[in-house]
Amino acid sequence: MLKMHRITMPTPLDPEILDQIRAILRRDLKLSATTPLPEDMPFFGGDIDLDSLDMLLLVTSIERHWGVRIPNESVGKEVFHTVATLARYVQEHRNSTASSPAAPQPVATDWLSFLPHGPEFRFISKVTEVMPGEFARGQWNLTGQEYFFKGHFPNHPIVPGVLIIESLAQLSGLAGQLPKGTAGKIAQVDVRFTQSVSPPATIELEAKISRTLGELQMCDVIARHAGNIIASGVITLHLQASEK
Repeated sequence: MLKMHRITMPTPLDPEILDQIRAILRRDLKLSATTPLPEDMPFFGGDIDLDSLDMLLLVTSIERHWGVRIPNESVGKEVFHTVATLARYVQEHRNSTASSPAAPQPVATDWLSFLPHGPEFRFISKVTEVMPGEFARGQWNLTGQEYFFKGHFPNHPIVPGVLIIESLAQLSGLAGQLPKGTAGKIAQVDVRFTQSVSPPATIELEAKISRTLGELQMCDVIARHAGNIIASGVITLHLQASEK
């Protein structure tokens, strides 16, 4: 008697998921609406050859849009092989919920000494809390006597926005608990300001790691003054050993 083998056919891809993935690709990669994105289009070695920063942006967008979690070991392998493999992963995991690991405990240490910058270029006065690999909080206290106020609207001093971004970037490096001798250089910044700040002022800073991929670390950042959000957005750092 011949034994019959059942052949399992893969579940057809949801066309709505495919359309949404194509929309995210066009937005994050800044592709035109006419750029062809067939299901079998590879992410590496083809017309669209992603680099690590592209991958980090796409992974974050996919996770936020569908609430899925893409393990780091899967990135660039099975999941991001083609448009179809990415769509199938989203389709199969969008309704699953993974248990969260236990939250790490705060670590007390002299965090400012971990910054690769000298004291003259530190824009964090105090680190109030660090959850290693998760987030960090701190403060930047300004008296109005700082050197840069002499040339930045001297008759009506305003804290330079670029320095607020730098303070958030420095805190982002501490959130990742970078070992001494490691520098976190800014790879990309997307921060919006809602209001200006005049000294004297205490700016509350917060950086939360949203994703890491190789040497790239993406953080959601917020700066507050007097309880109001003055700046928020995303800062991506490229982590590497400091040059001696």
